[in-house]
Amino acid sequence: MIRPTAFLVILLALPGCRTLQPPAGSVTVASSPSDVCDFVNPFIGTDAHGHTYPGATVPFGLVQLSPDTRLDGWDGCSGYHYSDSVIYGFSHTHLQGTGVSDYGDILFMPTNYATHTAPQWCDAYKSSFSHKTESASPGYYKVSLADYGIDAELTATERTGMHRYRFSPGDSCRLFIDIMHRDNLLYYDIQTLGDTAIYGFRVSGSWAAEQHCYFYAVFSRPFRDFTQLDIQQTFTDSTGLRHEVIEQVQVFSVAFDKADELLVKVGISGTDVFGAQQNLWKENPGWDFDAVQAAARQEWEKTLSRAPFLRANDLVPYYTALYHCYTVPNVWSDVDGRFRGMDNRIHPSAGHRRYTVFSLWDTFRSYHPLMCRLEPERTLEWIQTFLGMYRERGELPVWELAANETYCMIGYHSVPVIAEAYMRGIRGFDTELALEAMVKTATGPQREKQLYDSLGYVPADQFSESVSKTLEFAYDDWCIAQFARATGNEEVYARFIRRAQHWKNLFDPQTGFMRPRRNGGFPEPFDPYQVDFNYTEANAWQYAFFVPHDLGTLRRYLGGPGALTAKLDGLFTARAQTTGREQADITGLIGQYAHGNEPSHGFAWCYLAGDPSRYGEATRLTEKIRTELYGSGPDGLCGNEDCGQMSAWYVSTMLDAHTGAPGTPPAFDGLSFEEKTARAWTITDYLVSPLPVVRGPMLPFADSAVISLDCAEPDARILMTVRELGKPEIRRYYEEPFTVSQFTVVEAIAEVPGCENSRPVTAVFRKREPGRSILSVTPFSPQYTAGGDQALVDGVSGGIDFRTGSWQGWQGKDAAVVVDLGREQAVSYAGIGCLQDIKSWIWYPSAVEIYLSHDGVSFARAATITNEQRSDDYTPGVQQLGAALRASARYVKVVLRNFGSVPSWHLGAGGAAWIFADEITIR
Repeated sequence: MIRPTAFLVILLALPGCRTLQPPAGSVTVASSPSDVCDFVNPFIGTDAHGHTYPGATVPFGLVQLSPDTRLDGWDGCSGYHYSDSVIYGFSHTHLQGTGVSDYGDILFMPTNYATHTAPQWCDAYKSSFSHKTESASPGYYKVSLADYGIDAELTATERTGMHRYRFSPGDSCRLFIDIMHRDNLLYYDIQTLGDTAIYGFRVSGSWAAEQHCYFYAVFSRPFRDFTQLDIQQTFTDSTGLRHEVIEQVQVFSVAFDKADELLVKVGISGTDVFGAQQNLWKENPGWDFDAVQAAARQEWEKTLSRAPFLRANDLVPYYTALYHCYTVPNVWSDVDGRFRGMDNRIHPSAGHRRYTVFSLWDTFRSYHPLMCRLEPERTLEWIQTFLGMYRERGELPVWELAANETYCMIGYHSVPVIAEAYMRGIRGFDTELALEAMVKTATGPQREKQLYDSLGYVPADQFSESVSKTLEFAYDDWCIAQFARATGNEEVYARFIRRAQHWKNLFDPQTGFMRPRRNGGFPEPFDPYQVDFNYTEANAWQYAFFVPHDLGTLRRYLGGPGALTAKLDGLFTARAQTTGREQADITGLIGQYAHGNEPSHGFAWCYLAGDPSRYGEATRLTEKIRTELYGSGPDGLCGNEDCGQMSAWYVSTMLDAHTGAPGTPPAFDGLSFEEKTARAWTITDYLVSPLPVVRGPMLPFADSAVISLDCAEPDARILMTVRELGKPEIRRYYEEPFTVSQFTVVEAIAEVPGCENSRPVTAVFRKREPGRSILSVTPFSPQYTAGGDQALVDGVSGGIDFRTGSWQGWQGKDAAVVVDLGREQAVSYAGIGCLQDIKSWIWYPSAVEIYLSHDGVSFARAATITNEQRSDDYTPGVQQLGAALRASARYVKVVLRNFGSVPSWHLGAGGAAWIFADEITIR
């Protein structure tokens, strides 16, 4: 067991720490093996849902030369899955453990015979393979292509890949170069240079909207033929006539005479072909494959030996985890320093290497704190890269990929990376520019950020993942505050330490969980096991403790140290099943702790904030996670590698260097262990009262409604203003629940001694129009119910985000809804609100038909409204499709005609479109 004092020596290490040292009193330090690469297994994480690749790369290399065994799908994100049995070729770029597919650029595949045409181009040259003839180590990969009797070997330098293909005696070689492999090809070019070189580029659009990849390839022997591939397609028209069409595709055949061996060198660049050529000539000018492989291995040996080694029986998972940590981010600038910026312009050298692939929602938690210690020089370059990106586009990166901002995931987690580095003594960057970039990123033009700032939370009725966004924005704001104070800006500190307390506005004192805010309160019913769009890839359990910067306050809200510890015990002992929507990322469950996804990663150490004497519990749980959820085989990761985060957690805990709150000021000299824990994890100045909670019916009520108010702060006084239709305004301090019977607006402010008053919170309670109800509705998706069968007349309309839970959805079919007005009435208008978000396969209905009936059996069409909005506009929109009427009826039927199949120009071509609707309006 590690002593608590030893833990804080590392957790609160002084600035300037270069590498970690194992703590005193810990497990015995083993002497480093003579060749640590022997203990790296690149196949760890290639099975199950690890999404890693086994191919050749060097530390932080731009090139990841690896086999492609899978063309698409969630478990094909890296291009390779251990369960597959065929190889389509070897491409030069791959992503290490993401949840979205991209890369797979410039695929090469050797064969030993002339190709044949086939309906599917990839069938023309794929080969079966066996793991028995496959091997990998740092900087090297080898496999036998069973269908051709070819042994393929791969190695790499930082910006180049090198192939060695060995053939059976007398075989000829036909090498295929696939430019259209994997993602959507936007445009390309490919040219020959004499008979030994080929160069070109592909620009593609997928996760990265415009990804540029340039290449320059040379061969060890001349080729005799270079041709573009044609594919013969056949189809039958509506008259039954059969047609044959020859289609040219972006796949090229390079033919060589008989040879026992072929070497190929490929330079890669995101800048231009000249950059790719210079990268190749500078990094790999010769033809000695074994020398390049040896150099790659030597670089890995030097890199992996920088971290201390603990526990001899954990050699393979430990060194493989270190290896994964060094495969991302990736160098993006060329050997001459030029790079493509996020403004899509070519920039000259910035005086440091430029990088790409920043999965910051994942990696700010363990990866970047670990790299602050192991790689301070690289960390400085990453921060300089962030600031360069800010100069180019006015915002720090969120999830950057190949000079594209994908806006994948949430938060602005460049901020804790910069703050942590500064607190660890990493200097050499413009701190004034960094603070400016932090503030502008946090207060950007995005509507959710503006409402977070003005309301004190992200409203759940307008934005999905509102709980996670509020909590993570608040943590990032705390990091801005710490950085501002450390660099001498008290004004910014005061502003953002107040914002860092916005998490309080989501804490429900009745359940002890963080919950979405709607209409002044929390929607009911509540199930902490339910996975829904209020949380990012999680449920309420898995965000219950995400207040790493203010755990002391959370502890008090829960009822004290014992209550926090009991809540943590509940997390780890809860049933290991979730409810609600399916979420593939929620894996590696211990109770409701989900190690396969990132939000849970720091929760074992929360025991220290509850009761420092429970340090042993934290270590016991950490050991349990390491031994049960990591392994030495292909399925050795319980979730996505996520660009090094899963591995960094393992390495950090092995070194007792886990950081509870990245960005924590590192020095608390003269304080006891308990005092250090409290000071590091509690906000103590510029305190702000949490918002009151207004509890009442979320949907319109029939006769009357009971309203109650409370607050996370037990000592709060709540000043309320009640405006009920037809009654005098009431303004007084809340004492007990009260009843309303008409349209009512409640406004409340919390007052807590020693704290600033809360912002006002407003709730509106509506009375339901009597008699109106849904008589029947076409069965809708169980994931998009909007609250049930009566949702379309509940008085609550959906917002611009389909994931807020306010929309009812149908996929691949028309939808019909019958409304009973309760009695025969004159009808002057009927319509329905609809959403379009074509990125998510949601289109406006092609038409809406309105039918009227007196008896609910016989309906007559009263109007047809045709959608006139563009179907190719990716900007989400909401519109009402309805018509003026002059008729009398008791029943109104609204029919929504589905858009049909997803168009051919869309990434989801051929799929079934969705209809999303909410709130039928009848006047």
